[in-house]
Amino acid sequence: MSDQEYDDYNYEPGFDDGQIDQEDNQEEIELENNYNTAEDEWKTNPDLAYQLFNEIIEKEKSKDINSRQRSFKSYQYLIQILIQKPKFDDNLMCQYIQGFLELLDKQYKTEGDKALKIVVDSLMNSNNSHLISTVLPNLLEKLKSMNQIGIYCGASMKLCKDYYQKGSFNKLEEIIQNIQSVLENSQIQDEDRKKAFLAELLAYRVLLYKSTNRQNQIKPLYRQLLKCNLDLLESYISGVINLTIGQQKALERQYEQSRKKLMEAFYNFLDSSSPEAKQALIYASVVSILENFKMNLFDDMKSKVYDQDLNVRVFQDLRISYEQQNVQIFSSIINSEQFQKDSFLALLKPYMQQIIVEVKILRYVKCYSTIKLDYLSKQLLIEIPVLQKYIQGLITKKQFNGLIDEIAGYLEIREEVAETQTKALKVIVDQIKSFDY
Repeated sequence: MSDQEYDDYNYEPGFDDGQIDQEDNQEEIELENNYNTAEDEWKTNPDLAYQLFNEIIEKEKSKDINSRQRSFKSYQYLIQILIQKPKFDDNLMCQYIQGFLELLDKQYKTEGDKALKIVVDSLMNSNNSHLISTVLPNLLEKLKSMNQIGIYCGASMKLCKDYYQKGSFNKLEEIIQNIQSVLENSQIQDEDRKKAFLAELLAYRVLLYKSTNRQNQIKPLYRQLLKCNLDLLESYISGVINLTIGQQKALERQYEQSRKKLMEAFYNFLDSSSPEAKQALIYASVVSILENFKMNLFDDMKSKVYDQDLNVRVFQDLRISYEQQNVQIFSSIINSEQFQKDSFLALLKPYMQQIIVEVKILRYVKCYSTIKLDYLSKQLLIEIPVLQKYIQGLITKKQFNGLIDEIAGYLEIREEVAETQTKALKVIVDQIKSFDY
């Protein structure tokens, strides 16, 4: 071929196809080596890995978008590295998230789902509230569109917790409604997991309504809360549910069930290192008084952590005054601002006052064999019909043996007479048994 023909073909020595392929292969080998190095080093040497992953992304920009597998994984690792840093550039994180999501649809479903779960889990396990509230919402719509309902719900629940702790109640209400809609209109194969999500959602509704003074909206949730299986829930959420059930049981005057639920809530909150543990213990102690439960709950070994807490000591004194029937101290505590400013305890106050009345009635009972109802009514400053109700309750609970004569207007105390008759009857029976037929 002549020199002219070389010029016509615009031929340049050293750039034949074979050499170009060889250089491409060399570049691929270098990319692969750098990627493997970064993948091995990202935990132990994150700065080196960070540099290498960025270089890989830059070099693969010239490739077709469907061929940037290393870039996709590099974005995943870069997000994980940034999450571990105490401070980072928000714009940089958003850039990595955007790059990750752009390439996500180009991956095989199994690989894409796995990478997405890793990124979301890394975000959810982060203690960086700013990171959760700024980055996680960007992933939710993508999760929903990919029908990744389980991961979507898990991530959304993390946002619920973040919004609640920050007091962002409008955002909390919005995310609760979004989760509810998704759960109602989507299929989750694992039925137990779906029930766990619904239970957790109920717990956040309770927290929302309590925080926004909508107590009247909690009661309609009560029946649903009773059906919740707490086995798959984290301790804090179980505590919220048990606390709510325990409070409602107390208002229904089912004191034994209430105490048990409130103590379960106490242990749940302790396990999650939540400050609500103290309040649950106080509630359980007050309810135990109404139940006439013999054990002092403050003697529980796990309760000892609050021995020096001034607020708890007030309620320890309440329990002791109840056991010692010290009406003056008992009355002063339930009439204190500390007792009455608590919305739940304030609802229990009338029943606590009833205890004071009953103690006073029992004191009169010990001093008289008969007592005029009119006199007792004036001494206790309560109406006779109410007094009769209290007396009948004490008789039913076997606090003493007596009979109300409504016609004559007297209370007849029969405890000693009944005891004498019982002893006399026993003597007669013993004598009969001793006869030798």
